[in-house]
Amino acid sequence: MNILRVCSVFTSKLSVLALLFLALTSGTVLYFTFIWHTSPKPALGIVYWYNKDDTLTITSELERIKADGFQIVSIPFKWSDNPENQIRVKTDVLMEKCTQLGLKVYVREPWNFETLEKYLAAYASKISYFQTINEADAKFLKTWMIPGELASMSQKNAETIKKFNPNIKTVASFSTPLMPNLISPIAQHVDIIALDVYEQIQLDTFPIQMQTLLTLSGKKTLWIGELGYASLNDEEQAEFIRKGLELFEKNGVETVIVWCWKHAISLQIRNRQAEDIIKNWNP
Repeated sequence: MNILRVCSVFTSKLSVLALLFLALTSGTVLYFTFIWHTSPKPALGIVYWYNKDDTLTITSELERIKADGFQIVSIPFKWSDNPENQIRVKTDVLMEKCTQLGLKVYVREPWNFETLEKYLAAYASKISYFQTINEADAKFLKTWMIPGELASMSQKNAETIKKFNPNIKTVASFSTPLMPNLISPIAQHVDIIALDVYEQIQLDTFPIQMQTLLTLSGKKTLWIGELGYASLNDEEQAEFIRKGLELFEKNGVETVIVWCWKHAISLQIRNRQAEDIIKNWNP
């Protein structure tokens, strides 16, 4: 375990390319199969920090998100025990509007089990996807929780979610595909695995990363849990998003969640060229 942690801290400071080299030389990658798919375009989702908007703005933003071609709205996990609290009112409005528009709701990782149960008691019927753990490998490095603890936490979240609504698809995300002692046990108890992509080197090496993650997880396809490019240069951001979408389509990725709609100056796509890329790519 100590060796693994030392290696993890070391590799976290390397580029994705160096991580892949480590995987290849250590036998982590079992095999690679490069097959260009002709499957339908991935479903598109967008991360929306709705809690920062008023209710009227939430309604209009969701209408615009739908018009742009997004099918999924990914939202932060927000809760208050008081049904009249502002965040509860905003969440009620968002859930109802998404139902009206036919937008699927994807809720991100919950704070704790007790709050998760309260949230599900109120909204389980409105939710299509729920994240059980976000970037489990990054969480390992930040919190020093052992892999078994992280896998157990993700499993408990997944079981709680399914208890309230077995139709909700559970999602676990990773920032790299190189921790088999995390990926394998977590993947056993979720419906979907996801990889987050923010750098050009991740696009350049994506087929290898995808095959590694699929091999370790036993899944047949994956999501891009977060696709974002932090830049104030609209052209650079739009080109990164475009290249990513084309690459993911060719590799048979099921769903791409773009980070993010607004409230993040360098990453948001609203009113930028990347928004036009989305509209033109997925008419």
